[in-house]
Amino acid sequence: MTKIACVFVVTLGIGLAVSAQKETKPWAQWTQKDVQRVLNDSAWAQTQVETEKASGSTSAVTSNAEPMNRDASKPVQGSVTGYVKYFIRLLSARPIRQAVVRKLQLERTSTDPRINEQLKTFAESSSSDFIVVSVAAEASNQKIGGTAIQAFNAANLESLKAVTYLERKDGQRLELSDFRPPANDGLGAKFVFPRTLNTQPFINDSTGEVRFYCQLSKTIKLTARFKVSEMVYDGKLEY
Repeated sequence: MTKIACVFVVTLGIGLAVSAQKETKPWAQWTQKDVQRVLNDSAWAQTQVETEKASGSTSAVTSNAEPMNRDASKPVQGSVTGYVKYFIRLLSARPIRQAVVRKLQLERTSTDPRINEQLKTFAESSSSDFIVVSVAAEASNQKIGGTAIQAFNAANLESLKAVTYLERKDGQRLELSDFRPPANDGLGAKFVFPRTLNTQPFINDSTGEVRFYCQLSKTIKLTARFKVSEMVYDGKLEY
């Protein structure tokens, strides 16, 4: 637990920004269901599913999320034999960080007041320096999961800079400024962007939509669209 808390403090050091969600219940009272919704399907989080299909003696990967084949031991042509889920989240958003901490609280209990205070700081602090997108992967089997892990571990800032960005509806883009591969913190890889463009906030009330795009490898393309009008929490635009 101490190790996880320390990772959170380090993450705060790179300038995590604030975000929010339309929650009436205090985050410290969220249930496991609340947490999963915020982390996987909310204004600040989307889940991209890549499915592997049987095609004769070979398999192909598609971005269509389809029901898994119930009898994977007897795949027929076109049936889904495996999948990988990419959880794309605005980690700099306060609701996402609150959900991360609440998940820890529900799964384990710490009696160390120092650690509890560090986690609370991670959940509630704000910054005006960076926008951080995290991407975590979950796979149904080692083969498809290993491909994703290798892609994340092989990536670096130099290889990603030209093929990773945040884009507004008006076509303006933010270039990647830092990349952190997955660490032992459960948060996944971290893509760091500046919070401003030409000295002005990149996202404001009139932005409309923001798209995250990353060509992680030749076969893995990550993309997610976030509606800015839904990113208001406690009366404040959060991202």
